Amino acid sequence: MRKGIVFLLALLMPVSGVLASGFNIYEFGGKASAMSGAVVGRYWDGSTIFYNPAGLGFSQGTQFYGGTTLIFPTAKFVGASPIFSNTTYNAVENIFTPIGVYLSHKFDDNFAAGIGVTNPFGLGVEWSDDFPGRAISQNAVLESFYITPVLAYKIAPNFSISGGLDIVIARVNLQRAANMFDSPGSPGYEIGEVELSGTSRTAIGFNFSAMYQSEKLGFGFMYRHSVTADFRDSDADFTIYDNLSVPNAAAIAKFVLFDQKANASLNFPNYFALGLYYKLTEKFGAEVDYVWFGWSQFDQITLDFQGNDALDQEIPFNYSDSWQLRVGTHYDLNDKLTLRAGYSYDVTPQPIESVSPLLPDNTRNNVSFGASYAFGNYTVDAGYMLVNIGERSTVEDGVGKNHYGFNGTYTSKADLFFLSFGIKF
Repeated sequence: MRKGIVFLLALLMPVSGVLASGFNIYEFGGKASAMSGAVVGRYWDGSTIFYNPAGLGFSQGTQFYGGTTLIFPTAKFVGASPIFSNTTYNAVENIFTPIGVYLSHKFDDNFAAGIGVTNPFGLGVEWSDDFPGRAISQNAVLESFYITPVLAYKIAPNFSISGGLDIVIARVNLQRAANMFDSPGSPGYEIGEVELSGTSRTAIGFNFSAMYQSEKLGFGFMYRHSVTADFRDSDADFTIYDNLSVPNAAAIAKFVLFDQKANASLNFPNYFALGLYYKLTEKFGAEVDYVWFGWSQFDQITLDFQGNDALDQEIPFNYSDSWQLRVGTHYDLNDKLTLRAGYSYDVTPQPIESVSPLLPDNTRNNVSFGASYAFGNYTVDAGYMLVNIGERSTVEDGVGKNHYGFNGTYTSKADLFFLSFGIKF
C-alpha cells in the first residue's frame, strides 16, 4: 500500500509544467487577435508592447490600449479499452479572461516608452466528478503575469529598436483525487483529495526587438528570453476519507499524506518572432509571421517535498522546440471602419507520452476575424477566433504511450471572443 501512495505523490506537481508547456496565449489586442497575431512587422496600437515593442518608435503622443479575451474551451476524453470501455467524459465548461493592458508615451520624434501587463502562459482544464483520470487532475489552473516596461528609439526615420524587461509572477492551483493504484492506468482506489496551490517568486527576463516601417513595407524581429518561476513553500493540502473499506488505508495514508510544503521550478520558454508586412493596395494589406519557441529546455521538473525527503524526485516531460506560422490581413472600408482576418498554424511541443488530463494538447489550426472602428481619439476593436485543437490519442500502433498508463483519445477546441479599447490623450 505504501508503494501505491508513493505512486500517487509522483503525480502531484506536474500540472504547472504541463499547462505552461502546452498552452501559450497570444491574444492580447483586438486588432492583433483578429489578424491571428500576425502584427510583428508593423505598428498598430499599444499592444505592440507585447508583439514587438520597437513599434513604439512609430507611435504618437500618450496612448492607452487595453482589453480582454473571453476563452470558452471544451474537451472530451474517450477511454481506451479494456479499462474504460470506450466511455466518453466531458470537461466542465469554464471561461478564462486573459488581459492585455498597455500605456505608452512618445517623448519626442524618436524616443518612446511604455509598459504592458499580459498573461502569455497559462489557462486550465476541469473535469467532471466521475472522470476516471481525476487522480491525475480534476481541476488545474495556471496563471502567469508579465509586467513589461520597454524603451524604444528610432535610429533612422523608418527604423526603430527597443529593449525592455519582463517581470514575471505565476500562480498555480491543482485539485485532484488521491488514489492508491493497483497498477498504472487502473482507476485505483480513491482515498481522499489533494489541493496544491502556490505563487512563484518574482522572476526577471528581458526582451529586445527591431522594426522597419514604410508606407507599404514593414519588417519586424522580436526576442523574449526565458524565465524560471520558482515556487517555494507551496501548499500541499490533503483530505483523507474516513471509514475506507481497505483495512488501515486511512491510517497509512495520513501517515504519509499530511499537509506539507513543496518546492518546484518551471521554465517559461524563450522565443523569437519574424514578421513581414506588405500593403498590396491602398486599402488592403497582409502580413506573414514565423514564431519559434524553445520548449526543449523544459525536459523535467524537480520536486522537493519538505515534509518527506524520501519523496523528492525528477519527473520527465521531454518537450520539443515548436513553431507557429501566422497570416493576417486587413481591409480599410473607409477612414473609420477596418475589417481583419487571419489564420495560424501552431505546432505542439508536447510528446505523446505527456498528453494527459492536465492538458490534452495537439497541433492547432486557428482562424480569426474581426473589425476596428475609429472615432476621434478613440478606437474599438472586436473579433472572434476558433482554436481547433482537434483529436489526439495516447495510443499508437495499439500500444498506450502515456507516462502514467492513462490512455485514450482527447478532442478539444476553444472559442475566443476579444474586445479592446484605445484612446489617444
